[in-house]
Formats: sequence, C-alpha cells, structure tokens
Amino acid sequence: MQNRRVAHVFAVLAIAATLTVGCSSTSTDPTSSATTELSDSDTAVAATGSAALLAAACAGSLTVADGGTVTAPDITEASGIAASRRNPGVWWVHNDSGDTARFFAVSATGELLATEVLDGATAVDWEDIAVGPPVGEGAGVQSVYLADIGDNSRTHTESHIYRVVEPAVDATSRATTGHVTGDTLTFTYPDGPHDAEDFMVDPVSGDLIIVTKDWSLAGHSEVYRAPPGLAAGSTTVLEHVATVELRIGALTTGGDVSSDGHVVALRSYKEVSLYPRPDGQPVWAAFAQKPCAGAWRDEKQGEAIGFAADGSSYATISEGSQPGLHLVGPS
Repeated sequence: MQNRRVAHVFAVLAIAATLTVGCSSTSTDPTSSATTELSDSDTAVAATGSAALLAAACAGSLTVADGGTVTAPDITEASGIAASRRNPGVWWVHNDSGDTARFFAVSATGELLATEVLDGATAVDWEDIAVGPPVGEGAGVQSVYLADIGDNSRTHTESHIYRVVEPAVDATSRATTGHVTGDTLTFTYPDGPHDAEDFMVDPVSGDLIIVTKDWSLAGHSEVYRAPPGLAAGSTTVLEHVATVELRIGALTTGGDVSSDGHVVALRSYKEVSLYPRPDGQPVWAAFAQKPCAGAWRDEKQGEAIGFAADGSSYATISEGSQPGLHLVGPS
C-alpha cells in the first residue's frame, strides 16, 4: 500500500498523462485501498492546486496548521466556512441557529475583519456557506450563498438559500459592519423534508448541491441538485442525483468543491474525505469514486470545511466560543 501511495505522488508531480493510483479511503480498515484515474485535464494542473492536495491526501502527507483563534465574541457557532474570491486571504464564516441573518469576514489568523448583515433575510438554521459563479446583476463578481437547510426534526416544508453579490472587504479597517441585500431561493425535496448541513456550488456548471445528514446512521447520505442561475424569489423542487456511501454512523456536516472543480470535500465530526471528480462529469459523479482521507484537527464540534481560493489547501473550524481556524495542506 505504501509503495502505491508513493508512486501516486511522484506520478502526479511528474504530470503523467494517465495512471492508476492507490488512495486511502474513509474506511476504518487500514488495509483498504482504492484507485483513482487521472484524466488529461487533471494532469494539466497536477503539480499545483487541488491535484497536489489530493495527491498528498492519498499519500497520507497532509499537515494541519493552527491559523489562529477567532476571538470575535459574536462568532460562537461557526457552522460554515468559504474562501473569498474577491478578497484575497479572507474567509467567510457564519453562525448556526440562534443568530441573526449575518455573516463574517475573518483573516487567515482568525481576526474579525467585517460583519455583513443580510437585510430582509431570516436565519432559522444556517448550516453552510459557499462562493459560486456570478449571477444576474452580480456579473463579474462572485456570489455568496448562505444555506438555511438545517432541519433536525425533518418537518420543514421548505428550505431557503440566500444569494448575495460577494462584498468587498477592506482588510485595513477592522471589525466594520455593513449591510447587504440578496436573493431568496426556496427549495423543496421531492421525497419529503430532510436535515442537511452540507451545501456547495459547482464552480464549473453553477449547479447547487445539497448533501443530507444521515440520522439513520446507516452509512449513506442523499445528494440533491438545483440548476444554476435561478431567479430571485423562485421555488424549485430539488432533483435527487446520487447517494454517497459513508462509514456506518458518519454524519456529514459540511462540504465544498475546489475552485478548479477537480476535488470535492465532505467532512463529518471525526473525518474528512476528498473525492476526485471525473473529467467532464457533474459534481455528484465524484461520490462514485473512492475518496482519500484528509487530515483534520480534533475540534469540539467541527462542522465546517472550505477549500482555499486556489484549491491548494482547506480550512476547518468548529462551533463554540473562540474556535481555532485550522489550515490543512501538503507537507
């Protein structure tokens, strides 16, 4: 197994055209293995970015660094994290249920840079945040999506996602407060209510993806899709597109897609999985591949994960007061 992992790393860094490699899966069996085939488009970026991150995960050579502590007193239940595209080095985070409709910009060292109040929105159970391609009047500037998709009791007839033009952040002015407005997108499931904490936007197609939380503990979560470019105020019936097979008892709490679209991350309270996305296939096709196990720092209630803007690393953060911002990348 170790020889195959080493071969994987050297082949990726050499930008080989196509090869089969061994990856560590999320299985609790340490002898289990999987194969991942790199396409021609994958090898074009294999030396850097998300491909190098995936190679390091498959080789077991990721490291976790402490970026800093988020000391802002208003950030007490960080449930989602996403890297800004408009503001280099900035991460967007938000609280879980119990807060008002707002989200925060923090630096890579955990310093609060800005609070953005989302006027006209409610925050019932915000669970994840994502940055995606521009939509409508925001053409040229990325969109930030805030997913009010939590439903522990599975009784909500609707879920809502708020879409706003990504705000500009002045990193030289600390702890500013601004107000933004956005679009409300309403969703229903085709098979009844679900609890979900994982929302992501495909940077390639613009598809909106929700992965449910498996309270049955049976070892799988369901994947639903909404099309890109939805109009403000629209109501959409989600399309069921896949099932993710997980470790028995795993509860998915967050996810993201790398900015180049090549790698998809899922996390639970006690693990991170990185999935290679087949070339030319939709995001959910990644979940039919065997993932490699990502590194993670044990967190009090870790629910959030987000790739860095260049895809070369990812960040995790936990709920609770003064959470640590953890940055994970190749050794």
